[in-house]
Amino acid sequence: MISNSQKEELRHAAREVLATRPGTALDIRGIRRRIEQGKLLDFGFDDVDLRAALAVLAGKDQITIVHDGLGSTEHFIATAEGILAFERGH
Repeated sequence: MISNSQKEELRHAAREVLATRPGTALDIRGIRRRIEQGKLLDFGFDDVDLRAALAVLAGKDQITIVHDGLGSTEHFIATAEGILAFERGH
């Protein structure tokens, strides 16, 4: 289980991944891979932690969740609000 401060860092990292790729829909594996490859965090996390971070971002209207038209795979896209929050460092 990660700490509250790590949860916050994970939310920032997930938003960064999505905000730096406007209009690109990524699934949870793609977001995780970009966080790990970019070395955006110095701690481990699991998909449950990442999914919780994405739920908070969606609740704050900083990302939107879309489903594959032929299945149930969730994809995540940064909203204009999420991009502006990332650019402003909020």
